[in-house]
Amino acid sequence: MRNKIKSFFIEPDLHFLLGWFGIDYKKSFKNRIVTSLVITMLVLIFGLAFNKMYLIIFSPIIGLVYYKNQYLSIKKKKKSIATLKRRMFPSFVKKILILIRTNNIYNSLLKMVDYTDEPIKQYLIQLLKDMDNDKTVKPFIDFANNMEFIEAYQVMTMLYTFSEHSMNKKHLVSLEQMISQLYENEIDEVIESKKRLLWLYPNFTILSMLVLIFSMAIYMFISIFSEIQF
Repeated sequence: MRNKIKSFFIEPDLHFLLGWFGIDYKKSFKNRIVTSLVITMLVLIFGLAFNKMYLIIFSPIIGLVYYKNQYLSIKKKKKSIATLKRRMFPSFVKKILILIRTNNIYNSLLKMVDYTDEPIKQYLIQLLKDMDNDKTVKPFIDFANNMEFIEAYQVMTMLYTFSEHSMNKKHLVSLEQMISQLYENEIDEVIESKKRLLWLYPNFTILSMLVLIFSMAIYMFISIFSEIQF
């Protein structure tokens, strides 16, 4: 029980999440606590000033909800960025494959800087800097780490092979097929996501209507019941 309470207030992955965004853990955690306490006190003072008992009672809960929401927000943001990178990556590599037909890997990556959007652009710039100082596969692996999915390792390793050895057309075709498959998988995932949303919206509308009808029925029942003389 003690560990569960501790993990609720001090999330195990919070340090990693903040580090991923380049945010200082101790400073951020301190600000999070202070802000949550300030909100709790403001709600409590407001409740006391206007004699609102429900605000006085729920002020700690409101502060706690705000405290937890900060963690959930940063977790959601990281997930959305990871999804965005996965969707951008196939298109990014497709452009590189076009460029390496007439350029070496380094020049192809350099030309891609002006045609790449965030969040991948920052990792591409770092890759080029690392390649200037390190001629091993490590800069390519580091780039793949930032993409956060397994297929990126295979692609970047093959690109490194192309940068070190004369290109083999067979390998190039294999890489193009891999990227095409990745692209198709992302399209399928987007389609499935849209399908789930299309299923959800009608059901949400129906549920809202049922709640409204049920609320009206209760109101009518109470009104009729109040008029009955016993």
